[in-house]
Amino acid sequence: MAPDFTHALTLALLPEAMLVGTALVSVVIAVLRPGLRPDIHRWIACIGVLGSLAACGLVLLGLRNERSGVAITVWNGGLVVDSFALFIAILASVSALCTCLISDSAVRSIPTRSSAFYALILVSTAAAEAIAAEREMTTLFIALALLLVCLVALGALVKTNPRGAVSSFEHLIEGSVGIAAVLYGLALLYGTTRSTNLSTLAAASAGAPGAVALGVALTVLGLCGTLGVFPLRRWVGRVATNVPAGAAGFIIVTSLIAGAAALARVTVSGFGPGVGVWRWLVPIVAAVALGHASLSSLRETTVSRLIGQLVSTQAAMLLLGLLAFTTGSRGLPAYGVTALLGGLGVTAIATLAAFSVLAMLQVAGLGDSMDDVRGLAHRSAPAALLMTVSVGTLAGVPPLAGFLSRVLLISSAADAHYGWLAILAAGASLLTLLAAVRFVATLYADAGDAVPFTLGATPVISRIVASAACLAGVGLAVIIQPLLAVATAGAGTLR
Repeated sequence: MAPDFTHALTLALLPEAMLVGTALVSVVIAVLRPGLRPDIHRWIACIGVLGSLAACGLVLLGLRNERSGVAITVWNGGLVVDSFALFIAILASVSALCTCLISDSAVRSIPTRSSAFYALILVSTAAAEAIAAEREMTTLFIALALLLVCLVALGALVKTNPRGAVSSFEHLIEGSVGIAAVLYGLALLYGTTRSTNLSTLAAASAGAPGAVALGVALTVLGLCGTLGVFPLRRWVGRVATNVPAGAAGFIIVTSLIAGAAALARVTVSGFGPGVGVWRWLVPIVAAVALGHASLSSLRETTVSRLIGQLVSTQAAMLLLGLLAFTTGSRGLPAYGVTALLGGLGVTAIATLAAFSVLAMLQVAGLGDSMDDVRGLAHRSAPAALLMTVSVGTLAGVPPLAGFLSRVLLISSAADAHYGWLAILAAGASLLTLLAAVRFVATLYADAGDAVPFTLGATPVISRIVASAACLAGVGLAVIIQPLLAVATAGAGTLR
């Protein structure tokens, strides 16, 4: 039994081990050879991410003949590598790989700390992958805390102004409040069930309904902070504004992926339909978050904060997918988790695309206000086109992929008898659409006396990756069926 357990545990942790091991190698090389070019550490990080993707592929090969969708289960179900965990792991690794390829401009300001920069990216990705596979309270909390520390350290490492350090400290405080809420919530749930396994909550919830309700509320609200929605969402705007765009995109995307994975694993896979508290709490949180973020997007005067508001709106939209996980109004299996994973993939790509283009504008010397990018199309038509597509995808402008993902999320909520929430989400989509149209109109307004510029200062690889991410918003709208097929497979173990 011991050899079987060791083999299973090795395969389960192989993707994360590839990332953490590569991070340690990069740090050791930096200590032994401090004068190496920053590009060396970037390519080392890329190798580690590719190794993690290869490890996920190895597990997928063993999953082909498993009808249950569960490849590996260890620690009495506390760690489960299933199709859902693999979907999140691959999405997080792809986001990390894109960040490594477009981060040249961010690393130029910290050449002596480039190894730490890429090591933090790798460890953050490993933490996000671990969160998706956890069904055990203790290790889930440790992974969440590790993710927060790494992302805060990443933002502080690449700061280019004093406000960046303050922003990272505020991110740490706000994130710590969310993590503390999760800790207290899980402690209450453990006191009720006498088990750290989330799958035991539904059966034991009737014993102490008051304590369970409070524990569930604290856990859900705390995890919403990691997702970047109400009530702990201010860190998204601070990171978007005060951290260089190349790093800010990764921080927001990785936290978004980890938050969505943790909420899905805790609510759908852990609480399930037997714990009704979260099924009325999540709609309330989603409604407030949608209203606040969409209204805030209308009054933003800076590009980075507008992108942050659009990301928060889309993150709140993802909550709708959590609610439709059992049976729909027509007696058929609901497709909310499929819509959740599909929307998460589109949102992650669009967010990386938007911050990638913003990073190119920062390298070109443009400011962050709306007036600074006014008439951008007359000065650099490719930059304006890429920004239009990325922001349009985030805002759900038809016929881009972001629009299709929102349609799926809203229809899944309506199918699960949350019609009022679907109507509110449609209204929020209209508000973000107005904000996006106003921003795009600014890009194509008269240029005035602004000096023309080019994107030639941005490395070729960064431009290629940013362009590919932006064009994915168009391409996925045409061939979204393969993405939904993969999302359906990933959602199978959570239904």
